[in-house]
This record gives sequence, C-alpha cells and structure tokens, in this order.
Amino acid sequence: MSSISTASTSELPARRGRFAINLLANVGQLGLSSAIGLWYVPFLIRHLGPSIYGLLPLATTMTSYMAMITLSFNSAVARSMTIALEQGDDHKANHIFNTSFWSSAALGVALLFPAAIGIIHLDWLIRVPPGYEVQARWLFTCTVTAFLLNELKSPFEIASLCRNRFDLRNLIAMTEVLTRVGLVVALFYAISPRIKYVGFGIVCGTLISGVGAVRVWRLLTPGLRLGWRHFDWGIFKHLARTGGWVIVNQLGAMLYLGIDLIVANRLFGAEANGRYAALLQLSMFIRTFGTTISGVFYPTVLSLYARKEIDSLVSYLNHAIKFVGLALALPIGLVCGFSQPLLRVWVGPEFESLAPLLVLLCVHLCINLAVNPLLGLQLAANRMKVPGIVTLVMGACNLGLALFLAGPMHWGLYGIAGAGAIMLTLKHVWFTPFYAARILGQPSSCFWRGILPIVAATLLTIILCRLMALGMDLSGWLPLGMAAAIVSGIYGAGVFLLLLTEGERILLRKMIPQKFLSS
Repeated sequence: MSSISTASTSELPARRGRFAINLLANVGQLGLSSAIGLWYVPFLIRHLGPSIYGLLPLATTMTSYMAMITLSFNSAVARSMTIALEQGDDHKANHIFNTSFWSSAALGVALLFPAAIGIIHLDWLIRVPPGYEVQARWLFTCTVTAFLLNELKSPFEIASLCRNRFDLRNLIAMTEVLTRVGLVVALFYAISPRIKYVGFGIVCGTLISGVGAVRVWRLLTPGLRLGWRHFDWGIFKHLARTGGWVIVNQLGAMLYLGIDLIVANRLFGAEANGRYAALLQLSMFIRTFGTTISGVFYPTVLSLYARKEIDSLVSYLNHAIKFVGLALALPIGLVCGFSQPLLRVWVGPEFESLAPLLVLLCVHLCINLAVNPLLGLQLAANRMKVPGIVTLVMGACNLGLALFLAGPMHWGLYGIAGAGAIMLTLKHVWFTPFYAARILGQPSSCFWRGILPIVAATLLTIILCRLMALGMDLSGWLPLGMAAAIVSGIYGAGVFLLLLTEGERILLRKMIPQKFLSS
C-alpha cells in the first residue's frame, strides 16, 4: 500500500469538502453522544441502582429484534434510492420512497401484536427486580412506542443519506439525545427517580427527531411526495428480495451483539445483568464510533462500485480499513489500558474488579470494526445472501458457545463476553475480507494486509497506558484525562510518522478541509 492509484486520489479531492464535513459532523455527534452517555450511565446507576438500570439496555435490545425487519428493508431502499437520485430519476425515487414508507408503516402495525404480548408477559421473557413489574412494563411500552415512531421516521431519514448530508442527519441526532437526557434529568430532580421517566424521555426525543427528519426530507428531496398511490408492488418485491437476506444478516448480528444482556439476565439475574450492561456501554460507544467513521466511506464505495472502477475501489477500501482501524486503536487502547482506574472513576469502586471483563469486551474490536467498510461493499454489490447465511450460522454458534462457557464451564459473565469475542473475530478475520475479495475478483489476501498494523497499534497503546497507570495516581477525571491526552499525543505522532506511508499522509491531508490546514 505504498502507492495510491490515481483514480482513488482524485476521488477524494473531488469529495474533500463533503467528506470532511460529514466526518466532522459524525465525530461531533459521536463526541456529544459519548460524553453525555458516559455521564448518563453512572447518573442512572446512582439514582436507580444497577439492577433497575439493567432494564433499560434490555428494553433497547429486545426492541432491536423487532427493528430488524424494517431496518433491513430500509437498507435496501437507501441503495436503490441513491442510484435513482444520482440518475436524476425523481419519478422512480418517489415510488421507492413511498413503497418504503407504507411498507414500514404496515410492518410496524403488524409488530404491535407480538410487542403487546411480550409486554403483558414480560416476566416470562426477563427477570424483573421484585416490585418493579409495573414500571418495567411502562418502560417497555415507551420503548416500543419509540420504535414504532422510528419506523415511520426511517424512510424520511434516507434523504440525508442519499444526498450525503450527514451534517443535517447528525444535527437531528444531537437534538434527540439532548431532549431525551435533559427531560429525564429534569423529571428525576423535579419529581423522583423512576425508570418509567426514562422511557418517557425516549419517546419525546424520538418525536423531536421525527419532526426534524421530515423537515430535512422536504429540504433535500423537494421532488418527492408522500401518497399511498405511489406504492409500487414491483419495487416492493425487488426491495424485499434484497432486504430479505439483509434480515437474515441482521438476525445473525443480533445473535452476536444483542444476546449478551438477555443471557446475562436469565442466567445470573438483574443485578449481574445491570453491571454487565454498564460495562457494555463502553463497548457500544466504541462500536458506534467505528460505525460512524466507517459510514462516511460508504457513499464513495457505492459510487466507485456503480462505475465499476474496481482498482480504485480496492485501493480505497484498503485505505478505509487502515484509517478506521487506526482511528479505533486509540480509544480501544485507552479503555483497555486504563480499564481499572476508568471504572473506579466512572461508575465507582464496586465496578473496579470487572476491569478484565471490560478488556475482553473491547480489545477484539480493533479487528472486528476495522473491516466495517467491507460490509458496505456487500450491500453496494447486492451480495447479501452468503453473508446472511454465514452471519446467522455463526451467530447461532455464538449463542450456544455463550451458554456453554457461562453455564457448564462456569466462566460466568466472562463466558458471554468471550463467546462474542471468539465468534465475531472468526467471522471478520476469516470470512469478511475473503468474501469482499471474491466480490471484486481479487486475490483472497488483498484486504488482510492492513490488519497487523492495527493490532500492533492497539497492543502498544494498551501497554503504554498500563505503564502510565502504574506510575501515576489516576484517582480522578483530571489526572485520567491528562494521562489519556499524553498517550493520544504519542499515539498520533507515532501513527503519522511510522504507520502511514507518504501516500497515505497525502490522502489524509486531502480529507481535511483547506481552511483547517491553512489555520
């Protein structure tokens, strides 16, 4: 990767402004959400207790199973609508949009019945702390309501994705987070801490973001109109075929990523589940960061694939993997290297003993999130069948391995985290790069070469953090932040000088708006 193809380098300068603005908007939104989330988790634990707090991520996890169908359908919609809009075919784009909206509405209504059954018989599904059954049902009712509102909102959000306006998309997301958290904090202090108020905040935040999504849709796609007469059965069947395999893929992903809390709750109870859920939030922040960074590469991947510029696409994906992996190695190294003082300062000394569990939850993400740009290639190429089957099978294996390690092997919570780390790494080291190379007709090893520098950067960062933790008193946010800043400075200089080629340094500068370079 010492040289960069001419087409690849020309692609990025042409998109420099939009790419950089999208990247800054994504990072800004992620930074705000992460900062609020890091404060919000201990706030809820302090006011509700670990066992009650654990109900919140459980509710989110269970509704995410319902979201698989509509999310998968809308993934196919985004691809088709982007192509139609780029071709200037507003008529087809309008039919795609309305097919998406009315299908999402119908699917949402269809999911009301199983959701109602689940809420009524909630104690069959999860272990609820005694005395909190009614509040738990209120929380799940609010979460399901927010889910249904999100399904109606999702087709409107596709406009910002198709028009490559992540800045507007993230502005809406930031408004939603501030509304949701601000309302909960106000209700906790004005009335009393109740888990049902958390659900109320989720609904209000979703309503606000829904209004914003509709306004952005009108702004970016004035040629689209909402009307049931524009529903097209032919388009629906085409989208359903693509979305069907995406659903299979999403189901497998949920067996990887969404089964942890349910298994922890059923095997070890609400208290252990709450502690596991708190640690899992840091892992989810890193996952969200990886998805956010990877997302800005998808429009170019789709564009290059649509134009069949395979050599440029291979070069671009390799650079994307390396940039995403090196961007993730720093936060992963900081969280793992400072795991013990971080837990002590963040959620309290009683969580400090779980530092090894936090490391197990996070360290493997340096590999498993770095390959995210390759997942966008699967959707761009409409090659979702094989990945769907593989993800489903390995997700089922993850569930079985988690039950085995946590139960008969007596690994406890470490068994659940270990199963996810093992199976996810197997998939993304073995299958994902190989299948991407096959899609593009390239040698099977063409996407593996950037993995070793990412692993090395992560491990060296962890070692540096461990050494600093041994030699410094990191008993508060200020010394912990100073230590993290020192490590970040050393890391940034080391990566730029040692791990990036001259061509990649040039490429990185071209991603940054000119005004930042001038200043």
